[in-house]
Amino acid sequence: MAGQPPTPGNPIVHLSFDEGAVEPIAEALGATVSRAPFQLPGSTVYQLTVENALGLPTTLLTLWPGIARVDTISPSSTVVFTDVRTVDLVGTVEVQFRRTTREMLIIARGGKVIVRA
Repeated sequence: MAGQPPTPGNPIVHLSFDEGAVEPIAEALGATVSRAPFQLPGSTVYQLTVENALGLPTTLLTLWPGIARVDTISPSSTVVFTDVRTVDLVGTVEVQFRRTTREMLIIARGGKVIVRA
């Protein structure tokens, strides 16, 4: 699924959860991205650091596109979310990691973590 550019009437960009989605996810969250210090054979693992309003690191996302998994570590929770198929970028407000069912993991700019299951 190719990314769709946002328009005034549709600020949501829909992407497949693959390596091509990593940079747009980081941009939407205002996060820095790097390769994780650990890797999977034949698949790259990425880490994003999301900062709060004071510019302090608040949430660490580990993206595993090769196995359709997202890990989040925040001050209030640790979440491992599997079977991720698509990503919705809601402007620079939040990123929604979606399964084919209705469950989703939402990471808001600033690092808030929400799970809808």
